[in-house]
Amino acid sequence: MNLTNKALLLTAGILSSSMVFASTAGVSLTNDLVKADVAIDAGPFSISGGGTHDADNETSSAYVGINIQDSDTSGPLQIGLGVRIYALDNNMQGKNDEIAVATALGGWYRYTFPMANRLSFYASGYYAPTVLSVSRLDHMYTYDVRGEYMTTQNTRAYIGYGSTVSVYTNGERRETSDGLSIGASVAF
Repeated sequence: MNLTNKALLLTAGILSSSMVFASTAGVSLTNDLVKADVAIDAGPFSISGGGTHDADNETSSAYVGINIQDSDTSGPLQIGLGVRIYALDNNMQGKNDEIAVATALGGWYRYTFPMANRLSFYASGYYAPTVLSVSRLDHMYTYDVRGEYMTTQNTRAYIGYGSTVSVYTNGERRETSDGLSIGASVAF
C-alpha cells in the first residue's frame, strides 16, 4: 500500500473516530478533490483535524491543530487563532516518497451578516515558514475563503475557493487543492 493510501486511511480513521465527539464536521468537493475537516470544541479551545486528496495533482495532505477561539457566539464576528501540523505528500516527479511536515501558524474568521443572519463569510489562512518546515520543504501556506448559507439551525452549505502552496528548497513550487468547491458542514 503506497503512502498516499496510508495517509487517506489514517485521515479517515481520525475523522470517523472523532465524529462521535465532534462539534463540527465538513466536506468540500470538486470533480478531482475531496476535503474533510472535523473540529472538537472544548470551551475557548478547539482541536481540529482534516485531510485533502487532490486526484488531479496526485497529492494528499493531512493536519491536526489547536485553536484558541472566541467563545462568544452571540455576535456577528467569530475568530480563532492557532497552530496546525501538516503532512504533505506532493508526489514530486512521480515519486511517492516526498513527504514533508510543517508547523503552520494562522487562524480563521467568520462574519455573519446581522440583517441576513443566514449568510456568512468565512476565511482561514495558515503559514509555515522555513524554520518550521521539515524535509525538502522550504515553506508552505494554505488559505480558504467561502460564502456560507445556514440551511438549518446546525448546517451550512457553502461555495468556496482555497489553495495549498508548497515551495521546496530546490525552487520547485506546487499549488494543490486549488479552485472552487462546494461543501457543507454540520454542527453537533
